[in-house]
Amino acid sequence: MTRLSVGIGLFLLTWFGCATPTLQVPTRDQESKWIAFLEDGKTTREDVLLRLGLPSGQFEGQRILTYRMMLSEKEGLVVVSRELSSSDPRLIQWAKAEYSLVLVFDGRHVLQRHSLLRVK
Repeated sequence: MTRLSVGIGLFLLTWFGCATPTLQVPTRDQESKWIAFLEDGKTTREDVLLRLGLPSGQFEGQRILTYRMMLSEKEGLVVVSRELSSSDPRLIQWAKAEYSLVLVFDGRHVLQRHSLLRVK
């Protein structure tokens, strides 16, 4: 394990453990389409990748995945793709993303804990 991965891991654990959602928090209805399937101790990394696609961040040898998310009036809570070019109009959505979904998996690739954090 490199110093960088240890530093990133400590940062994420501090951020994950200390951050609390504030202001507008998605309702269960808004979460249902995208993240209601997440169950600590049951959901696999493969399930997450199939449902949410590629994460916006991967840490600790892909043991920790993060997704940028935003609230859409039509769809509720949605994943914001990171695969955008500077000319893509969806780049505005990336800047509007207000949440980070943090997922921590064990060595068997089973979700151990998850948290939806407000980042703005």
